[in-house]
Amino acid sequence: MNSPLQRHVFFLALAFMLTSGCVTGRLSQFRNFANAGASYEQASQAVLMQAGTAAIEADSLIAIQGRSSLTTPEERRRYILESDQELRKRLSLLDKIAQHGKLLQCYFETLAELADPHAPPELETEAGGLYDAIIQVSPGLKNSNFGSAKIQDKIPQATDFGVAVFRVKALESELKSRAQAIERELALQEAAFRAIVDMMTADLTASLQLHETQDVINPFATATTLSTGWVDRRQDILKARVAAESMRCVVDAIGQLRENFKALAGNTLSVSALRKTIASVHSIKDFKEAIQKVSH
Repeated sequence: MNSPLQRHVFFLALAFMLTSGCVTGRLSQFRNFANAGASYEQASQAVLMQAGTAAIEADSLIAIQGRSSLTTPEERRRYILESDQELRKRLSLLDKIAQHGKLLQCYFETLAELADPHAPPELETEAGGLYDAIIQVSPGLKNSNFGSAKIQDKIPQATDFGVAVFRVKALESELKSRAQAIERELALQEAAFRAIVDMMTADLTASLQLHETQDVINPFATATTLSTGWVDRRQDILKARVAAESMRCVVDAIGQLRENFKALAGNTLSVSALRKTIASVHSIKDFKEAIQKVSH
């Protein structure tokens, strides 16, 4: 759904579903929220993969630049082994964040099914099992950090919100039991991505500066003739540098999704709020594509 026409059709369909009757509207609110969450989850998983790639590329480029200062094979071996160990720790943490996000998305999909008055009773058990799986992962994330940035310190402050009365009592019971806790898990995702954005900004800035020097500035200054791809490479790097400076879209999307969930629980979720979330998700995809053009 990348074209303006596709997005327009999606938003029209979203508006229709959310305004097509009281009960149907409530049911579709939960389905539309789950769909928005799925779109975010897909985009965020790609960002997590890109965060790992950016970390490895930046570290590798820095290692190459500093290799000459390591005078013996043993020094070089020790340096790269220690560096690899740190990168494995970072990649493992990114995987945990991805797992946490996938479990949340599964929970939201189950919640959407639970909103159906004809939902089977076992869905209540399934929702509880997913919640248990989520809270098993979250302590490890809270106590982790990216460099000196502690995820725990970046968690947004909790605010009270109400749960509306719903026709489907199993849904109402689930929300009253766990909505506050699930909002805190979304806040944990937001905190994790705040730390990731800081890390990626540093990694991408280092990589892009080196790429710009090696692929754009040095050839222009010293080469007798420029390659046919020089203009395209310059364009990709400059766009990527701008994209790297606008990575807040990742944090904005999860923050908006968290607010959407609070509104959903209170039965006040609006079409415009979901539209804003989807727009932020598309900004994530645009950012990812700009960065990927340079990382090769």
